[in-house]
Amino acid sequence: MNMETEVNISGISENLAESIVEQNELIGKQQTKSVLQGKRIAISVSESEELEQLGLSDNHLKDISIEIARYLIVNGAKMIYGGDLRFGGFTELFSDLSYQYKILSDKERRFINYFPFPNSKGITTDIRAVFLKKQVEVKILEIPKKIGDIDKEKVFKPLESVEDRFILSECFSDMRIRMANESDARILLGGKQKNYSGYFPGIVEEAYHSFKAEKPIYLLGGFGGATKSIIDIILGGNSPKLSNDFQFDSEFLKEFRDFAHAKSVVKLDYDYIVDFFRQHSNESISNQNGLSMEENEVLFESTNIHEIVFLILKGLQKIETKGK
Repeated sequence: MNMETEVNISGISENLAESIVEQNELIGKQQTKSVLQGKRIAISVSESEELEQLGLSDNHLKDISIEIARYLIVNGAKMIYGGDLRFGGFTELFSDLSYQYKILSDKERRFINYFPFPNSKGITTDIRAVFLKKQVEVKILEIPKKIGDIDKEKVFKPLESVEDRFILSECFSDMRIRMANESDARILLGGKQKNYSGYFPGIVEEAYHSFKAEKPIYLLGGFGGATKSIIDIILGGNSPKLSNDFQFDSEFLKEFRDFAHAKSVVKLDYDYIVDFFRQHSNESISNQNGLSMEENEVLFESTNIHEIVFLILKGLQKIETKGK
């Protein structure tokens, strides 16, 4: 890749602000006044299969996630994330950041991590102690009652067993509904669209529940993945990957769809999901997230760290904090 075609994720574009001074002044004021104090911001981020095609890598996704999280923390917000305990994953990353960048005198927990079953099985006493040291709030979610009695000690294989996938899907959906209701806004970027363990790709389902909860949303489409697919649909286009043909392309997945239809109230149908997203628009998103339609269009495409952080902070200042 030559210098002319290399993707720039570090500069600020001319069509956003007249100078980087404006951005730094805004961020400086926010840090001083803690204008995000009390706001709970959910972050939805996961690997995108399209990063390499875009001239990006997992490191770019982590870089932008770090910058967003860092500015949220130093401006007094609380991050909300639903993750697992993979080494080097986003749970570990956000936990470290919340400890490193919070104000020294601040005793509040700036990172809230939700753990549904069976991910919660990995929260040992030692891991709890690490989270406590880093002032991370751990939310262990109970198994939804509608699942009934299950063998909690078994090894779950959601890519092989339709019953196991159903259990995990219900647990993840319960978590995502709670996160949507308990947050003030949501930021989405990346997102795998295959080989996931729930009803829908995580980013898709989290966007769906945040829209249903009427929460402000910031869609970062420059990193591809499920977030870009959602944007394409909202802007009136199509996404071949958010279709029944693409998603249910094996006998196992078709069996799971039929099993879920018989057991759950979830409408496991991508035609329904696409129609739902099409009920929203750039205008309706802008009416809620504090940005103009032109500014949201920048977020829909940008891979520019300073540009993205600038706009997210600008929008989050204007949203209201609702009672929990």
